[in-house]
Amino acid sequence: MSRLSRLLQAASTRRHVQRAGDVAAAICAVAGALWSWSAIDGEALTVQYVRSHAAWFALGAVWLLLLWPPFTSRFAFPTPDTATVVSRAVVAGIGLYLVLYFLAPRDMLPRLVVLNFLALVSVATLVWRVVHRHLFAEDTSESPVAVVGAGPAARDIAALLRELAPHRRVLGLFPSRRPDPAGQPDASPAGLRELVAGRRVAALILAPEGPIHPDVLRTIVGAQEHGIEVMPMHAVYEQVLRRLPIRYTEAAWILESLTDARRRVPSAFRFLKRAFDITGAGAGCAVLLLSLPVLAPLIWLDVGWPVIYRQERLGLAGRRFRLLKLRTMKPDAERDGPRWAEADDPRASRFGRFLRRYRLDEFPQFWNVLRGEMSLVGPRPERPEFVDDLARRIPCYRERLLVRPGLSGWAQVNYPYGGSVDGSLDKLEYDLYYIKHRSLWFDAVIIWRTVWTVLVHGGR
Repeated sequence: MSRLSRLLQAASTRRHVQRAGDVAAAICAVAGALWSWSAIDGEALTVQYVRSHAAWFALGAVWLLLLWPPFTSRFAFPTPDTATVVSRAVVAGIGLYLVLYFLAPRDMLPRLVVLNFLALVSVATLVWRVVHRHLFAEDTSESPVAVVGAGPAARDIAALLRELAPHRRVLGLFPSRRPDPAGQPDASPAGLRELVAGRRVAALILAPEGPIHPDVLRTIVGAQEHGIEVMPMHAVYEQVLRRLPIRYTEAAWILESLTDARRRVPSAFRFLKRAFDITGAGAGCAVLLLSLPVLAPLIWLDVGWPVIYRQERLGLAGRRFRLLKLRTMKPDAERDGPRWAEADDPRASRFGRFLRRYRLDEFPQFWNVLRGEMSLVGPRPERPEFVDDLARRIPCYRERLLVRPGLSGWAQVNYPYGGSVDGSLDKLEYDLYYIKHRSLWFDAVIIWRTVWTVLVHGGR
């Protein structure tokens, strides 16, 4: 494992330790709230007392769901971000408390326990986060790296590291071809050679703009001999952004990477994923049937009939199927031909915008999931007209069809709308990352992020 990989893995370990401390803080806060409850009741906080009130530990689970927003690729969790996240969780918790206060029967449960819990858990979480930062302060020590290359790929990976990992100091960009004699002397093969010879760099990131100059190649080999790690740019890009770098990588590498990933997928994964899909889709169809008597008349009054419309999409291996959606636009919305959907689409009606914002228009697709045409998680299915056009413009675009399309996906929770070739390229990078790394745990993370996005920020 390379040094930079170990650094990234250490960052992941720090996040796991941080979250373990968050769990402990939540458990302690529930225990403190129960202790205050027992003191008011004049009882001792015994094991039997805790067992009889064990349901209150659900407060801790709710808190953690509010505290942990969609995970980010950043290496550190700055103190301002911590204060903001905790504050948002407290505000959301108070909102739930007010709902409980006004809607629950007065004698149903002691509402003061909720306020005690929120007070204790916010303080405990903040204290733990500060302690965590001090415990791992040494892991944010400066680690110099050099980028071999001076083209767009090199500039982008350098900017990425400066933004997301400022303690991984980028010493410079060193052209991989023969440099311009009028260029900077420290950005030359000699400058790179001095860094390597003096062991003043921890890693080299390869992002060549063309064939590597022999002098630069000898320096790279020398770096390996000196124990300096050498990593390709696409590996860093993938680890940091959780995307596959379509723009900067040959299509052959993408195809080989996805082929290797398919070989590593356990045979039981497909069975468990399908069982997971059927369970979730069954629950979603039940909710749809309960809500249709309310939604259908409103949609009919707003945009007319039919309430549910069908649209042809491409599924697994390019098979065509009819995707179902609640109607949010008038029947003549595409009288001039197919158009990209976009944020705040002017073609959407007023009630349609409400349905789209909270993704209620997608609920009929649970039936597509039950039929096996879709999955709960996967790349969003696209229209054949758009797929044909994008496949001509974007390498590996049809690789999205290697898996069943999803009701939600890694691209959907990271990127708003791909209503252009550039936007589709960005979303493809996320989709291919999902295909390469798909697992049941990854699916669970995407579902949680989807719920978070809809409830906290609104869908679209």
